[in-house]
Amino acid sequence: MPETLPAPVPVPHDPEVVRAAAEAAVWAHPALLGYRELRTELRTGVAALGVLDHDEAPPEPGDGTRHADPLLLRSSGWLDLRAEPAVVGHPDLPPGLYAGAQVVDLLGRTVGHLGAVGTGPDGGDWAVVGPGWEGPLPPGVRGVLRPASSLVRVITRTAVPAPGDLPAARAVQRAFRVRPLHALGGVTPPRPAPSVAWLPWDEERAWGAGFVDYLALLLRLTPALDPADRARVGRWVRLGVLPGGPDGWGAAGPDARTRVLVARGAALGAAQLADALRREGLGGAGSGAAGADGAAALRRAVAAEHELHGPEPEEVRAVRWRALDGEPLDGRRRYRLTLRTPPPARLHWSLAAYAEPSGELVANRARRYALGPGAPDLPWGRDGSLTLAVQHDAPADPAGRAGWLPAPPGPFSLVLRLYAPVPDAAPDPGPAWSPALRALG
Repeated sequence: MPETLPAPVPVPHDPEVVRAAAEAAVWAHPALLGYRELRTELRTGVAALGVLDHDEAPPEPGDGTRHADPLLLRSSGWLDLRAEPAVVGHPDLPPGLYAGAQVVDLLGRTVGHLGAVGTGPDGGDWAVVGPGWEGPLPPGVRGVLRPASSLVRVITRTAVPAPGDLPAARAVQRAFRVRPLHALGGVTPPRPAPSVAWLPWDEERAWGAGFVDYLALLLRLTPALDPADRARVGRWVRLGVLPGGPDGWGAAGPDARTRVLVARGAALGAAQLADALRREGLGGAGSGAAGADGAAALRRAVAAEHELHGPEPEEVRAVRWRALDGEPLDGRRRYRLTLRTPPPARLHWSLAAYAEPSGELVANRARRYALGPGAPDLPWGRDGSLTLAVQHDAPADPAGRAGWLPAPPGPFSLVLRLYAPVPDAAPDPGPAWSPALRALG
């Protein structure tokens, strides 16, 4: 439960402060989720700065992942760019295989995609440099990424179209590399950067009025903001929602009176996010934050709830269903998903079902958690169409069983992912391709 504070005596600008705090809470949501993951991984030893941690296998039921693709291997690492740049690279990638690396800044914004879609399958190294860094780079570096923060995350993704492809996919996964700049030679190793004064993660504090304490810390570590963000953050500072400013973020949060208003704003922002998540997949566009900028921030927050630091739609396009004709999808019913043409993905596609609201994969007797291009005997039609059965129990007919995706026994969501989507499918699939989901009985 968020912290509770005594109610202040109202003044005329109080509603503006509450609205600004709600806006800040929604805007900061992906960044706070990332900070929670960073602090948890560093504290528990799951990750270390400058090291890629590799998943040994694709996601499966019971591993605690949410909305993760069962046909994908993932790696993740955090890089500290304060002392020197880092170098992210890979060798030549196998033709036709989806594999890529994503660099994300501390506010949860994608800096760039490397690999099969973003830069092509040819191998190489890219320098990732912190704000304000200027210096020589070794020959052979293909490009430079300049994130807004001195701490960034690298996420790699490698497709596993079929179980027999796992050894080869694992070899590609481990071929992605991160190194400090001096490891390439010709550069003197710098002195280590001082330790960051991390805030301990506290759920109650982070999702109540205390979210501004974490946001102020993240803004201290992320000095370079685009003009729209500078204006937005400057307004929050003027209203007392945030302490200090871009040239000197204070450690102290809002005063006691303002903190009550910020707590109300945090609750309002949480309600806006919950409403957007409820409306998504029900035919309504999530709303509740005023203006185009507010709607964009809300979409980013919703996306982070589905997949923290998910890829940009030009890299991977995700089509989601949570309901049909206003009714939530439920494994007690039977559904058919028809693709009138093959999925418009140049490298890979997958269809997976997740229990809701947990977002987890659910075990089934067939041990089938996703369909993709490597699934045997998919029932393709002569016209190139594909009809898939999505239901809890196995279909009675052979064709239905070949194209069967087992659904969880209760409420669930369905996600179709297109890796390297064709231009007409990103960000929105064209009308000639749009998949059709229908219920039987």
